[in-house]
Amino acid sequence: MKKIRNFTIKVFCITVLVTSLFSSCEDNYLQEIPKGFLSPENTYTDIEGFESGINDLYRLSRNIGTHPEFISGMVSTERDKGMTVLYGAGTDLCWYWNKVDYFSNYTTVNSFNAIPQNYWIIFYSLIKGANVMITRSDAEEMKWDNENDKLLIQAKARFFRALAYRYLVHLFGDVPIIEKEITSPKLDFIRNSKSEVYNFILADLEFASQYLPVANNKDGQLTKAAADHLLAEMYISTGEYDKSIQASSRIINDSQYHLMTERFGTMTDKPGDVFWDLFRFGNQNNTANKEVIWAWQVEFNVPGGEATNNIERQWGPFLEQLKAADGKAAILKDEFLGRPVGFVRPTIYMEYTIWQSDWNNDIRNSEYNMQRKFYVNNPASANYGQVIIPKPADTLRRHFVYVKKASHPEGHPQGYDTEGRLYSDVYAIRFAETYLLRAEAYLNKGEKDKAAADINVVRSRAKATPVDPSKVDIDYILDERARELLIEEPRRLTLARLGLLDDRVKKYNQVSAPSIQEFNNLWPIPQTEIDANVGAELKQNPGY
Repeated sequence: MKKIRNFTIKVFCITVLVTSLFSSCEDNYLQEIPKGFLSPENTYTDIEGFESGINDLYRLSRNIGTHPEFISGMVSTERDKGMTVLYGAGTDLCWYWNKVDYFSNYTTVNSFNAIPQNYWIIFYSLIKGANVMITRSDAEEMKWDNENDKLLIQAKARFFRALAYRYLVHLFGDVPIIEKEITSPKLDFIRNSKSEVYNFILADLEFASQYLPVANNKDGQLTKAAADHLLAEMYISTGEYDKSIQASSRIINDSQYHLMTERFGTMTDKPGDVFWDLFRFGNQNNTANKEVIWAWQVEFNVPGGEATNNIERQWGPFLEQLKAADGKAAILKDEFLGRPVGFVRPTIYMEYTIWQSDWNNDIRNSEYNMQRKFYVNNPASANYGQVIIPKPADTLRRHFVYVKKASHPEGHPQGYDTEGRLYSDVYAIRFAETYLLRAEAYLNKGEKDKAAADINVVRSRAKATPVDPSKVDIDYILDERARELLIEEPRRLTLARLGLLDDRVKKYNQVSAPSIQEFNNLWPIPQTEIDANVGAELKQNPGY
């Protein structure tokens, strides 16, 4: 069970939760009311039970932004690297190092691919859990002492349901809408249109915005701002740009939030800058951090809280394989460098192109945040202390930019870790993105001056040159999102939302460009789901 800070935790398990959309149980079993273990029937009877269920949704949602836990039906061998696909591999940012796997070669992507299947299970597990709580909170036998308690539970559940459908609709397109708890076998699902799914998401988020608390206590709990942020994004998808601007402005005008411009937190005694500080261990939910809108909670040495974040392994170069000029090992793994293994190789676009105009002044490209020089730290080498000059073969996996968001120099709570695991909280929503969403809405309205003004708030903190309004287009916004939100945003989701995945890959990813086609903007519907839905046709996406 995950730990939500300052919140009572009750161990919770719904044994009748199926882990795939179309799993089912026998009717006579579902009619029983279990007494010897926790179930919806004997758990959702009081506020404590519902709070436990909400905590389980926090836990399930954490699978999106951390190393996914095993959920029945998921393919375990593909869970770790699945995050690389959602957050960048096979996009404009990077490709999997061997140039074939994990969507680096799009001809290998089909309806049997484990990564879409695993995320389908994660998202529909969230929806399932939310629907159980929404349905049972309205049941006649549930007597609420306070109507506001019920509305808060429903607001949280509906936020999580909207979050899951947001991923599903952008990644898969038309998907089945499930509005309530399913208590008997159902094998005739059909895909609802994207517009229907959009409207369903908006209804949930508007409800959540109304009833979630305004105060952000930096404890991992959902707030109104989290719902408004997703509303700002979804209104762009529906073409309601004024509503998007209103939703993002509610956050921007809230005095609880602002961009951090001075150093803060746990490591101000170390060399760094304010952008570096945002990603140090213990700073994501630091009370001084005014940028966090919502972060997934991770706790080292807390049972159930150890949802490890493996981005160090994924995004850092495989330094331990480098050789010094004298042939000896150049890098000895240590607390500072961690244990990256170079799963993904940054594109030239990510490593160099987006930084060219402000190479020396944009702090997001500083040596603290984008490390490009590495020094021999092996005292046994005659080259000890010297800069490592990579051989051409090294640049594939062993020597490239180390994005320091994906590491914790001097901040691994467990000490040096051979698995490359981090135990930091993970930003799910950070305030800087709110400005970039409002800029996107202004751009779509043709108000480039206002779009540039919002972008320049973000660039000002980064000490980067302000952008001229005439230069602002969707490609510029995507470039700025890459500079600001690299590794934080699920890049595939953003590009799929805009229908620009294939376009950007062809421009900037030399490895994936030859194989990607326009239909790859969407993932295939998992074949396991199509085969199990024997009562109706669950149509596959075109091209698959």
